[in-house]
Amino acid sequence: MNWRYWWMALLCSLTAHADQTVQLPALDTQQQQLVLYSATDYQHMAPLLQAFQQRRPHVAIHFVDLNSQQLYQRFLDEGSHSPADMLLSSAMDLQLKLVNDGYARPWRSERTETLPPGTHWRHELFAITVEPVVMVFNRTQLAEHALPHSRQELLALLRQDPERFRGRIRTYDITQSGVGYLLATQDSQQGESYGRLLEAFGGLSVHLGESSNKMLDDLIDGQAIMGYNLLGSYVNTAVEKHPQLVAIAPQDYSLILMRLALIPRQAKHPKLAGELLDFMLSPAGQTALAEGGLLPLLTPDAGLTIIPQGPVTPIPLSPALLPALDPLDKQGFVRSWINSLVP
Repeated sequence: MNWRYWWMALLCSLTAHADQTVQLPALDTQQQQLVLYSATDYQHMAPLLQAFQQRRPHVAIHFVDLNSQQLYQRFLDEGSHSPADMLLSSAMDLQLKLVNDGYARPWRSERTETLPPGTHWRHELFAITVEPVVMVFNRTQLAEHALPHSRQELLALLRQDPERFRGRIRTYDITQSGVGYLLATQDSQQGESYGRLLEAFGGLSVHLGESSNKMLDDLIDGQAIMGYNLLGSYVNTAVEKHPQLVAIAPQDYSLILMRLALIPRQAKHPKLAGELLDFMLSPAGQTALAEGGLLPLLTPDAGLTIIPQGPVTPIPLSPALLPALDPLDKQGFVRSWINSLVP
């Protein structure tokens, strides 16, 4: 058996990590409980949820923290019995597929009617944050090397000093992370540089992960030198706290990602979920998201320390995202991705 395919099968069969849940009791006598499935870590959502409870003190919140692929699969596996009142994920393609397959209910309000074009889909899927996708370096570990500002410069650096980077590069495992798969498919449409990067990463024993925050932890403590395709909101928070970290929005192009919310068709509390969505999109809600380290949709440069210096490539909220999720196309893409990483 070809060991490349054995490795792919092993990666795809790994047991999913157990979800983490947080229970926020109602501030007043509980009357309703909202259930949120979120691929955004609780620490980043906490200011918003607490601010919402101040306005709805009778509401308890059950927050289930999953990665983007786990969220999608768990919701599908639960079917009509899913307790989720809202799904929050930066895996834009998976969220759009749920809408396209009839799993979402529309929500219209004065707030959503004023959203900018391209930030919602059929009033069933709504962007709540927007952020660049970036490269991150531990400047201390780079020693005398200059920071690369493009993918071409990064390739040159990896070839110049490969031993410094061996085993110390982090990026998403696209077999386990929905947002990782989305970013990889988007990168593959921008030219040949991504394929060359994958081959370089594979030759240097890249470490694959499911979470930007975990990869950032490795960068902070010096286990890693660089992270590729990390989410700008998490990076922004880390860079502010840890001066050894430097974030680069590549000059050749920077992907721009939106974090999306939908209300499932079978939600037990759709009106209350809609009120939470409206609050997320209000000035107070956007401020609360920023307090949690996320980058607001309506004021996307608020607090942003990572400013793209070259072309930006927004990932479109459109059916153009769906073909890459066709099972045969996805299988072929993942196989090619793994073959590129295996020397």
